Amino acid sequence: MAKFRNLNSGIRIRALACCSVIAVAGGAVPALAEAAASDAASPSVATDEIVVTGIRGSLRASAALKRDATGILDAIASEDLGKFPDSNVAESLQRIPGVTIDRSGGEGRFVTVRGFGPAFNTVLVNGRSFASDNIGREFSFDLLAAELISGAEVYKSSLARLQDGGIGATINIQTPRPLDLKNFQIIASAKGNYEQNSKNITPQGFALVSFKNQAETLGLLVSGSYQKRDSRTPYIENRGYLPGSTVGPASNPLFTNVFAPRNQDTGVTTESRERIGLTATAQWKPADNVTLTLDGLYNKFNDVVDNNALGAWFEPSQYTAAQIDSNRTVTSLTTNGNADLIVSSASRFVETKAVGLNAKWEVTDNLTVSYDGSWSRATDSAGGRNLFTVIGIPSQYSFAQAVGGGFPSVTNFSSDITNPNLGRTHIALRTGNDQSERVNEHRFDAVWKGDGDTLKAFRMGFVYTGRSKSSQLVATNPNTTCLYCGYNTPAPASLLQPFSVGNFLSGGGTVPRNFQTYDANAYLAYLESPAAAAALNSFYGAPPGTVAGLLAATNGYAATPQASSFSVTENVYAGYADADFAGDFGSMPWFVNIGGRYLHTSVKAFGQQLNLLDLLPVSGDPTIYTGVFANGGTPVSTTKSSSYDYFLPSLNARINLRDDVVARFAASRTLTRPQIADLAPRTNFDVLRPASLNASGGNPDLKPYTSDNFDLSFEWYPNKSSLFSVGLFYKRVKNFIVQTRANEIFAIANAGNLPVGGNITGPNEATFSVRRPRNQEELSVRGVELNATHTFDWLPGMWSGFGIAANATFVSSSAPFDQASTTQSFALEGLSNSQNVTVFYEKYGLSLRAAYNHRGRFLQYLVTPGEGGDPVFVRPYQQVDVRAAYNFLEHYQVFFEGTNVLDAQNVTTGRFDNQVLSVRNTGARYAIGARVDF
Repeated sequence: MAKFRNLNSGIRIRALACCSVIAVAGGAVPALAEAAASDAASPSVATDEIVVTGIRGSLRASAALKRDATGILDAIASEDLGKFPDSNVAESLQRIPGVTIDRSGGEGRFVTVRGFGPAFNTVLVNGRSFASDNIGREFSFDLLAAELISGAEVYKSSLARLQDGGIGATINIQTPRPLDLKNFQIIASAKGNYEQNSKNITPQGFALVSFKNQAETLGLLVSGSYQKRDSRTPYIENRGYLPGSTVGPASNPLFTNVFAPRNQDTGVTTESRERIGLTATAQWKPADNVTLTLDGLYNKFNDVVDNNALGAWFEPSQYTAAQIDSNRTVTSLTTNGNADLIVSSASRFVETKAVGLNAKWEVTDNLTVSYDGSWSRATDSAGGRNLFTVIGIPSQYSFAQAVGGGFPSVTNFSSDITNPNLGRTHIALRTGNDQSERVNEHRFDAVWKGDGDTLKAFRMGFVYTGRSKSSQLVATNPNTTCLYCGYNTPAPASLLQPFSVGNFLSGGGTVPRNFQTYDANAYLAYLESPAAAAALNSFYGAPPGTVAGLLAATNGYAATPQASSFSVTENVYAGYADADFAGDFGSMPWFVNIGGRYLHTSVKAFGQQLNLLDLLPVSGDPTIYTGVFANGGTPVSTTKSSSYDYFLPSLNARINLRDDVVARFAASRTLTRPQIADLAPRTNFDVLRPASLNASGGNPDLKPYTSDNFDLSFEWYPNKSSLFSVGLFYKRVKNFIVQTRANEIFAIANAGNLPVGGNITGPNEATFSVRRPRNQEELSVRGVELNATHTFDWLPGMWSGFGIAANATFVSSSAPFDQASTTQSFALEGLSNSQNVTVFYEKYGLSLRAAYNHRGRFLQYLVTPGEGGDPVFVRPYQQVDVRAAYNFLEHYQVFFEGTNVLDAQNVTTGRFDNQVLSVRNTGARYAIGARVDF
């Protein structure tokens, strides 16, 4: 819900200004800025200056704009510059019907619309394609500080002039323009953020200066934002359940064909997030009919993520006792193994730059032409800057499944996991991907406005979008990664130090709270030392210098470019034309927009891959193999090109059944291109374990998903500040890309004399389960969106300050997950119902709000990204946020904010709800701050 200003201080706005209105929860407020390609969805909007007062005026403007919109869209906008409805743009978007979000570290990061995940939604900035730091097409909303943004439109029905690529929706983020603002404006705000879990207080600040001359021919705007956040998230995590497992000794198994838990880690994630954001915009009108806009954006986001955990590995063949339930899920077990002291990191170091130029020329009263050119680049320089290390303590331990809403237990460690003298060396590596994307876009548009009774406007244009994305794994050589695997040599006691997880998760469950940790860089340095090499030489009975020679040949544990890399160049040429028609059917005004978009896409994909030579057993550790790769781990390069053409028609129609009732219908064909990483021609060897030999690869011949879409909606406007609507939608998606697993045989030398059986299917062959994407399936998605917004102006006195905004979305798919099938290769990920309720009070300078968000259970991954191979579900999640503010002396405000105040936990499960895979507690966050606006 939006944040509202003092009712006693009027806010003068223009309906066309991008910061003009407050969007509350599901209220649809398209910010119709005259910028780039963000063409207003309304055929005509009054440009007379109006005065609104607080929430009531904003809701009236919101209802009017939604009522006149061409297509079906919703939007959010800041109440005023630098004052967005929530601390994060994604968290505000989730209050729109049909929109749900995925969180990272307790903050919204990715957006799902109508059951279609982040890769299915096109995200634009000021109408332009924008580079992403992710390996796929997803846009990370946590990169951009909310204060830098003036609004965001969510187009749910397609228009020919909109950028293609979004089957779910097209989301256009907007930044302010100085010629839309008052002559001179200074805004500044500051707040302190308090983290419940870490007990840390961190700063956040924002400043904006905007100027335009009296003639309104020159405008300049600069803004900057700084945010710091230190968080602490306790968690338990399981890599998945292994279906069809045999547990216990092969000669006398305890059970066969069961779902066996892979492992359980108990730990704490600490994050230090720092955002620096800058924007600058210059506008010049050299003539009354010409407007030039130049803008730039810079963002730096460092997210340093460290994990300290105690791991317990459950190798099926090492079970000494177990129990199962009626679903054949292992509910308890005892096993021999090692208590793993894990230190790892998964940081992001993202830098984003963008610049754009827009030229608009009103040639005549009827004809307007424009050019928009933009460039953006996003990089994540995490290559070699993350790590994964393990020191083990030989031990027996037990596991018990979660009970009710609790978390699984790991208990009965036979060794003292707090004793630093028991540590043994194991796996260690530096890792991380350097990722980069660059986008160049050029757009030419022409709009002709008709003077006739029926044809109101005709548009046509051409767009070129060039996208280049690359990903390079920078890591320890794979022939070094497992050099010390097997827990065969002691780790110096001086490396280890006590660690406590402290306050843990709620709901019940037993895990060790105290164990040990270490400095991972010091551990890696020790593994490269002469002392460690001598100890390993002694264990294997190898000649002196053997281990040192291996380390020298592979650069030791230094991070160097590895085989898991790819790059893809994609060029899209698109042309469009559409027209607006309007008239009257009796006493009912009608409006129709019809158009089409033709596009040609060419793709060139480059990949690298290792050639596997052999799998060797690891002495002392029967749970893992060492891979031997050709040419000392040097990859082989491959290149592949492809192209495709599509025509995308669209129709948007509305009719005013009565003065206060609007009906809409929309039909279109849309597409979403394959994930960039899926196009890479490569094969990666992911898991080298006796119980699971897993590999994955790409497919450069993939075609886009295509969808035929139909929308029907009814909106009732009983008065100026109330809106009730219901929307029905249906999507039929073809060419659905499925990540399927199939067995593929790889030749091995078998120098270690691995016995034939299991995944070793011959004396010199190993069978891997290889996951690759393919165009195979089709599905339909249908749903209903309900939305209501109302202010209680009709109540007397102080009671008239109350209001409510609520919405609900219910969706279903023709491809649900079949719980009984262990071979299903297709189901729609991310599909879930959602509900939002926001109540607010705004009067006498006081602003109060409480917002409730609920997302139902959904399938997150059809196949576990880890080693289980089974699905991952997210349990229902609900969060409550609050805000209180007081305005005084017209220009000043103090405020208090609370996020996740009921301390909700994120829980994922496997196929069955008692297969708890992870529980994470990000905790509540609170902030106190002040704002000034002149």
